[in-house]
Amino acid sequence: MRLYLLRHAEAAANADDDARELTELGWAQAQLVADWLCQQVSGPVHIVASPLLRAQQTASVMQQALGLLTLETHDELSPDGDMLRAEQVLSLAVREGVDDLVVVSHMPLIASLSQWLSDGVLGTGEAFALAEVRVLEAQVLAPGIATVVDAYVPPDTSTALQELKAMLSRFGDN
Repeated sequence: MRLYLLRHAEAAANADDDARELTELGWAQAQLVADWLCQQVSGPVHIVASPLLRAQQTASVMQQALGLLTLETHDELSPDGDMLRAEQVLSLAVREGVDDLVVVSHMPLIASLSQWLSDGVLGTGEAFALAEVRVLEAQVLAPGIATVVDAYVPPDTSTALQELKAMLSRFGDN
């Protein structure tokens, strides 16, 4: 089984943290990650995400790109979520017979999950960049059992945003 731990894409500053929307750049980052994910997943895939808007928007891009009908939302995947409860959410999602599980969350939780599953250490873990994906492989989800096998950070996103705008303008001309 492969676990894709994904930090949400860039979001606008907002006094209400729960309502922070993706920026134009964030949408471009999410699309680049979705394109990359489409080349990675190999079997039944499932997506779970934090309920915060920026994570929901990031996850919705993955959901659409992967052609999935559902997206599960879990409070335990919020930025201040309890890491052990988040692990339980992931374990339940994996029991449903998925080969690939995409998890969209936030710092510091996503880094803590990565460290817990790969090293068996309860800690803050190595920080994720915005829209960064780390791929862990494991037969079962348990502390220290997973192996980090890959990672992806979208390339210079200002260039990606320009490319996305150019592509969209081509569609508008037809």
